[in-house]
Amino acid sequence: MPIVHLCAKNDLNGNPRRLYALTDEAELILASWDEGYSGYQAVPGPWRNAAYNAERQFISVSRYLRILANTPHPNFAHDVPGYEYLRTLAEV
Repeated sequence: MPIVHLCAKNDLNGNPRRLYALTDEAELILASWDEGYSGYQAVPGPWRNAAYNAERQFISVSRYLRILANTPHPNFAHDVPGYEYLRTLAEV
C-alpha cells in the first residue's frame, strides 16, 4: 500500500496542487486525497505515517486534475475498495 506524494505547479493564486495517492502493487491509483493546506493529515488514519514519509514525485497539472477527477477521495480507509476489512478492525 504505497502512498506517493504527487505535486504539480501551484495555481495562479499560489494555492498548492498536491495530492497523496494510494497505489497497489501494479502502481494503479486506488484513491487520492488533495493535500490542500492539511498536509499529510488529509489522508485517512491508517496511511498517515506513510503519507508523512511518502516519496515526492512531480507531475503535470493535467495529470493532477485527471487523478482528482477519476479517483475516489474517501474520508475513511475502509471506504477504499479492497480495504473494507478495516471497518471491522475499527469497530473492535
